[in-house]
Amino acid sequence: MGCSLCVKDRKQDAVSSAASTTGDAVGASKTKVHVGPLEIDSSGVVVKPKFNLGVAGGSLYALAGVRDVRDGLAVDGLAMYMKSYSSSGASLVEVLSEIKAQEPIPVLDDLITAVPQIISLVLETVGVDIDGANVAAVEGVVYVYVGAGVTAGIYLGWVDTQGYAMIGLEGRVATAAGAALALRAGLNEEKLAARVVSYLTNVGFDMVVKFREPCQTAK
Repeated sequence: MGCSLCVKDRKQDAVSSAASTTGDAVGASKTKVHVGPLEIDSSGVVVKPKFNLGVAGGSLYALAGVRDVRDGLAVDGLAMYMKSYSSSGASLVEVLSEIKAQEPIPVLDDLITAVPQIISLVLETVGVDIDGANVAAVEGVVYVYVGAGVTAGIYLGWVDTQGYAMIGLEGRVATAAGAALALRAGLNEEKLAARVVSYLTNVGFDMVVKFREPCQTAK
């Protein structure tokens, strides 16, 4: 199955909302100003169960505070410039390799090398094989970023605002040189799709793995 590639400066919502930093912070096409529980953009003001300050949207993410608690228990203090590359394909490796073929970004090699570990962690955490015969397609967004800050979070399996029961830990200290691995994953209610979010050394992805049939978890 071939891949279709679309390269853009962070104008897609990571097929869910990029939860690199869950919610609308990452990959959003609109610039949003966050003031405590208020989220302000050109459409108006929305009140959400969060408390943070900063600006996010386009290629900029600069936020500090507590994120939307419906997506998990997470806090961060980050200031980063990002660029996103969206693609689709038959597997996670195929999507990442296609993006690398179109945009030879060196840090993508680290992410491709980490794929077997990511697949194993998703199987261990969620009980789902995201590289098996039941996989119909993979689509999502890869992020390359430069900046500094800290973030930490825990995802306990409740259904988030995108419809996925995410499980995992997030914790990293990002610098201009790199970042520690973070990963979380979860199934939608129908068990026909899994969302996988992972970051490693200033590069990461937010992917949706679609299944041919409702998947049977090993957990």
